Amino acid sequence: MEQLVIFIIPIFTTLMVVEFTYGLLKKKNTYSLSDTFSNLMQGLISRLSQFVNHFFHIGIYSIVYHLVWQDYQNTFWFSWQGIALGLVIFDFCDYWLHRAEHEIAIFWASHVVHHQSKHYNLSVALRQVSTEPILGFVFYLPLALIGLPPQQLLLTVLVVLFYQFWIHTEHIPKLGWFDALFNSPANHRVHHATNPQYIDKNYGGFLMVWDRMFGTYEPEVEACVYGTKKPFESVDPVWSILSEYVSIYQSVKQSTGCINKFRALFMPPGWTDLQREPNEVTRLASSTTKGVICENTATLGNRKVKACLAQFFTIALLTILFLSTEEEIAYLVALPIIASLVLMCWALGALIVGRLNYWQLLLIDSISAVAIYVNLSPLIS
Repeated sequence: MEQLVIFIIPIFTTLMVVEFTYGLLKKKNTYSLSDTFSNLMQGLISRLSQFVNHFFHIGIYSIVYHLVWQDYQNTFWFSWQGIALGLVIFDFCDYWLHRAEHEIAIFWASHVVHHQSKHYNLSVALRQVSTEPILGFVFYLPLALIGLPPQQLLLTVLVVLFYQFWIHTEHIPKLGWFDALFNSPANHRVHHATNPQYIDKNYGGFLMVWDRMFGTYEPEVEACVYGTKKPFESVDPVWSILSEYVSIYQSVKQSTGCINKFRALFMPPGWTDLQREPNEVTRLASSTTKGVICENTATLGNRKVKACLAQFFTIALLTILFLSTEEEIAYLVALPIIASLVLMCWALGALIVGRLNYWQLLLIDSISAVAIYVNLSPLIS
């Protein structure tokens, strides 16, 4: 599985370059440098986080599967009919997880990362969540109960994730009958939009049948406005992940009584007991000045652009090197490597907004490189 992920990285990179070039030629560029860096950093961190939360990602599923089925594996799930049925049932479970992530505050806290970008392009597809499995695993347990093997679940997850990559673009128009049946660029643009009629719509992973069945389908009619209802301006990758959890913590702390504190966790995002109903601004990304960059005024000089590119590709190469040894590495050995790579991602965001200079960046990179070398060298020597 890890080798497949490594193999797909250059394919995704090539497609993003093609989309960017096409946008320039059509005079409809959908990319911003700082936003793209932010998206790609979240992609790297989300992949690294899977090592940390592996127990939630697939461990609990495997335990439940083996408790119910022991060592038995139904060969039906490995036939084309079983693979197709597994995809459909997975998409049904994923619909309800995705819906919960938009309609329940504590779930939204993990998912908001994917919606923070004010642009819509293929790099947004890589802006994946890092904390989702901690609570989200429970939505996939029905698949373990019906006998879908853990390795088949992993394959299904990868298929759906790879499918969803191409739908994150503004350059593919509506597709007629295809839009009616499957998740498509037009359908998913609606999902990412903050237009009032588009909020909380089109949750399906690759099928639109569940949205039509449960009343959450909305076709694309007017131009989409992207991001969160309260715009998130930070390029700090760590704050992007933690900001909504901090917001919920503040809501719980300020709520009166145990019932209202519970509601602050499980009511729609932005709920507060001061008004006893969901906040009008339901997509609440914490307001902060941490790592803020205003797209209309920020300029990155050529020197800074080169430094950012060098930093990002260094992180990407080190991440790929780590992934290539992930199955052999011990948990306690991997943690300092992951922490070092996340620190380098944070430093990239800090460099973009001017919170770090080049010498400070070099110092952080040197410390991180030593930590990575000390822990990784025994495996690659």
